[in-house]
Amino acid sequence: MLKNDFLMKQIQEYIQFLLRLIFPKEDIALEKKKITERESFRELAKLIEEGRYNDAEDLLFDGAETGTMDLASGIFFYQTLLQIPEKTLHDHDFSTKEIETGLRDYAKLFDVEF
Repeated sequence: MLKNDFLMKQIQEYIQFLLRLIFPKEDIALEKKKITERESFRELAKLIEEGRYNDAEDLLFDGAETGTMDLASGIFFYQTLLQIPEKTLHDHDFSTKEIETGLRDYAKLFDVEF
């Protein structure tokens, strides 16, 4: 449990770092609202709501390749997954560790490493 709490805290810090990198002066809440209202992000949200986290992640990475998803979309995607209880993630073959790995891999697509 303690290890998981540490990992979650670390991921939250990565997310905050990346958001400040992308939106140094902008209102992050406003930017999040704009991004989450996009059709492409609503598709991700629907898959998350259905518990299809792996499918949603695949769609995110496919979107990065086609240009329909940007770095901010991925950050908000993983931020959303981080709010889901660990047990629920596990019930759907996902984990907090996969959130960390996915966030790192996704950021690398945009030449951001941490």
